[in-house]
Amino acid sequence: MSGLQELDAKALHEIMQPLNIIRLSCGNIRARMAGYSAEDAEYLIAKLMRIEEQVVRATELLQDLKTRNEDGTSVEDV
Repeated sequence: MSGLQELDAKALHEIMQPLNIIRLSCGNIRARMAGYSAEDAEYLIAKLMRIEEQVVRATELLQDLKTRNEDGTSVEDV
C-alpha cells in the first residue's frame, strides 16, 4: 500500500502545481488591469474571480484526497 500512497502523493503534487500557477496568474492579471475601462475591468475581474473560485474548489478537493485514502490513513505530504 505504501507504493500506492507514494504514487497518489506524486500525482496530487503534479495536479496542484498547475492550479497554483493559474491562481497566481489570475492575481497578476488583475494587478495589471489599471489601464482598462471600468466596464472592461469589472467584466474581466468577475471572470478572474470565477477562475480563482474554481481553482480553490479543485485545490480543496485535492487536499481532501491527500489526507484520506481508501482505508482512512493519511497519504504522504505533497
